[in-house]
Amino acid sequence: MRDENEASREAYVDEVRFMVIPDTAAAETALFAGELDVLPDLESSRVEEAKSRGMTVLSTQDLSWTAILLQTKDPLLSHAKMREALAHATDINQIAAARTNGVATGDPSAVAQASSFFDDEFLKWPEYDPVKAKALLDEAGYKGDPIKIQTNTRYQGMYENAVLLQAMLTAAGFNAQLEVLDWAAQLGNYLAGKFQIQSFGYSARLDPSLMYGVILGDKATDPTAQWDSKEALDLYTKSMATTDPAQRKALFKQLHALMAKHVPILGLYYEPSVDAVSPKVKGYSVWPAANPRVWGVWKSE
Repeated sequence: MRDENEASREAYVDEVRFMVIPDTAAAETALFAGELDVLPDLESSRVEEAKSRGMTVLSTQDLSWTAILLQTKDPLLSHAKMREALAHATDINQIAAARTNGVATGDPSAVAQASSFFDDEFLKWPEYDPVKAKALLDEAGYKGDPIKIQTNTRYQGMYENAVLLQAMLTAAGFNAQLEVLDWAAQLGNYLAGKFQIQSFGYSARLDPSLMYGVILGDKATDPTAQWDSKEALDLYTKSMATTDPAQRKALFKQLHALMAKHVPILGLYYEPSVDAVSPKVKGYSVWPAANPRVWGVWKSE
C-alpha cells in the first residue's frame, strides 16, 4: 500500500484548511464552484457528474467495512439456523453493486480485498439461495415473528443497504421491518447491544487483526462485541502474537471459516475510497485508509 508520495512525504503547501460541510450536495456545489480543492468520500453514483464538471476523480479499494450486525443474544437470532437463513437470503454482491454503482464487489470477510493477506478463500460464505433460506426457517420453527432492521438516514449507504436487505429477507420468508432512527439513537443502541439487526459500518483498519478485534469479545462485558466465541478469540490472539505473514494468513483463514459457520455478522462489502479533486490540484492520490493525504501535493494557478 505504499506509493511515491508516501515514500517522500514532501510538503509543498504552506497551509491546509479543512471545511466541514455536512450536506453532501452543498459540498459538491462548493467543489464545482472552486471553493473546495478536494472532496473526499464522493458518492459512487456521483462520479460521472463530477467528471462532467471537469473534476478529477480518483478511487481505490478501501479498508472500511460495511456490514449487517446480528444480535446473537436475541431470542430469534440466537438460533444458528436463523442466522444461516439470513446469510442465504442476502445477496451481498447485488447490494454492493447497487450501493457503489458497480465499483465494489461483495466481501463477507474481515479481511479486505485491499489487504496483502486477501485471496479468494475469504469470499467463501453461505451462497445466496432464498429457497434454502426458506427451508432453514422451517427447520428453525420460524412463525413469522417480526425482525427489525435498525438504520438511519444520516448515512445514506446504511439506509440503502437496509432497504435492500429488507426486500431480500421478505422475499425469503422473513417478516423484516425497517426501524429508521436518528444516528445518535442508532449508535446508542449499538453501544448498548439493543437491536436485532443493524445496518452498520466500521471505519478503516490497517490490519485484519484490528478488524477482528472490533467484532470479537464477550457480550456480557462488551455489548459492542458481535462475535462471542472462545475459539475465535484464541485464533485472534494468536494472530496478534506472531509477525510471520504466512502464519497470520493461515489464522485469518481459520477465523473466516469459523465465522462462515457461526454467522455472527453479515459482511457486505468494503467501501470504495473515491475522492474528487479540482483539476488545479496536482500529485494527489487516494489512500485505502480513506483519509486525505497531501504529501507531494501542490496546486497550480
